[in-house]
Amino acid sequence: MAKSKTTGSWMGDWKVGVRVWVERSGQAVLGEGRADLLAAIDAHHSITKAAKSMRMSYRRAWNLVQEVNAAAGEPLVEAAVGGTKGGGAKLTERGRLAVNLYEQIRGSLNETAAGILQRTLDPRADAALCVHLAAAISLQEALGQILAEYALEKPTVRVRAIFGASNELADHLLAGAPGDLFISAEVSEIDRLEVAKLLAPKSRCTVAANGLAVVGAKGAAVLSNIKSLAERRIKRIALAEPACPLGKYSRDYLKSVKVEGLLADKILHVDNSRAVLAAVVSGVADVGIAFASDAARAERCETLLSISVTRAAATYVAALVKQGKQPVAARELLAFLVSPAAQRAFRRCGLRPAP
Repeated sequence: MAKSKTTGSWMGDWKVGVRVWVERSGQAVLGEGRADLLAAIDAHHSITKAAKSMRMSYRRAWNLVQEVNAAAGEPLVEAAVGGTKGGGAKLTERGRLAVNLYEQIRGSLNETAAGILQRTLDPRADAALCVHLAAAISLQEALGQILAEYALEKPTVRVRAIFGASNELADHLLAGAPGDLFISAEVSEIDRLEVAKLLAPKSRCTVAANGLAVVGAKGAAVLSNIKSLAERRIKRIALAEPACPLGKYSRDYLKSVKVEGLLADKILHVDNSRAVLAAVVSGVADVGIAFASDAARAERCETLLSISVTRAAATYVAALVKQGKQPVAARELLAFLVSPAAQRAFRRCGLRPAP
């Protein structure tokens, strides 16, 4: 019998799968696909847009919504057809509770299973042999889910993730910090490392994209368009620092719609997207511009206006670091980031999958 190429007796083509479902009276209400569809509806407020984001036909999505509502015994999704604004869809309070519960259980089980598997197979793992991943902080939640799933497929591979502002992470790599794989929210930071000849040739690829959203306190009136923001009586608008990708995207967008000058004396600069939300929640700012993924999952503030990704969007680009110590493992991880499993995780976290 040939000796296994991986640690212990684990076979290289073995994987651990964790499946979770919610049922009522023995009938399945939510599984992975249904939960992902409901999460997409919650993010897009539309069955049509949710189906498109999942590359699913509208008919299939509509039928799944009807099956979920029937199995639950009450609507988890409320949909309006037609109308002057083209209708829409939203999760009911019970629907949002069910999706949140499902995602928390699924995430916890994946993390627990991955931890048990790794400790059992290689309890003496040397941290120096792991893959070092440097990634934009706005990807922290999505990558947490993705790395847990990756560990179920590659339990003998350790991944040490470091999150931060893309420009700061690039500075660290330029200064000689350890790194095998870099994911930036700003393409120019990838370009900067490429000019310095720190990236493996032809290794860059787009893994996801993120839109922008104007957020406000719970109960605040929605905005009909971005220009109405300048007409509203606000004292402070929270924007990310211009040096970070979100700050650059926000300022460029406000300039493009000729609103920045009208808001100049009201701008409060904060560190990042999470800080924008914190400023709005605390009342330090009346409104703010955050990444759409963060806004969609914020519990104590809400989206007042979704900015079309055709007007403003962050593109997450990944590339292998030429000086990396684990080139093979890093290349396998990069391939996993564009796999269907990883793209589903990006969607669950309000991000757009790679094109």
